Amino acid sequence: MSNYRLELDAPNNIVMVMVIEEDGSEHDYQFDFDPRTGRWEFAERDLLERDFGEDWVETFETKIEAMIQGALKK
Repeated sequence: MSNYRLELDAPNNIVMVMVIEEDGSEHDYQFDFDPRTGRWEFAERDLLERDFGEDWVETFETKIEAMIQGALKK
């Protein structure tokens, strides 16, 4: 199963993502979030859903949301 790593650059309001496919290939993405509201948008969502499935993407998005909300509470 494909995996991912998430990192947060909170001072710059950036989420960094690395998706690691089963064959070992890696894909890097990054996107901004609004530090006042926590709102964010991941433009490649449809691509990841096509490649890995809706459940995978929903879990992925839940982790991103939790990470951003944690940063906003600090």
